[in-house]
Amino acid sequence: MASSYGMDLRNRVMADVQAGMSAEKAAVKYSVSPRTVYNWKTLRTEKGTLEPRDGKPGVKPKLQEYRDRILTVVELNSGITLEELRERLELPVCLSTVWLALKTWGIVLKKSDPRSRTEAA
Repeated sequence: MASSYGMDLRNRVMADVQAGMSAEKAAVKYSVSPRTVYNWKTLRTEKGTLEPRDGKPGVKPKLQEYRDRILTVVELNSGITLEELRERLELPVCLSTVWLALKTWGIVLKKSDPRSRTEAA
């Protein structure tokens, strides 16, 4: 992930904007996008500072609150399928989300549903 712009640059850009320079001209002068300048203006209005926001942007993991329960069930029954796990815990997500969460936590379920296996002729 890219790091945020330094406070020195933020302060210089916003000083020019406060002095009457347009966001677009300030963006060209300092080689940043106009959207960045507008975001800094919003940040200063909302927080009163130009300090970068804390935290990780993006969607929050849907199964984080179920993690302990999921890990307990998998530990007690390592042969459980993703579908069985989802049904047993009544997880409000699709199978791929369950799989991705387990993969993120370092767990791989090897067993597949017997109904989906091909049979020998």
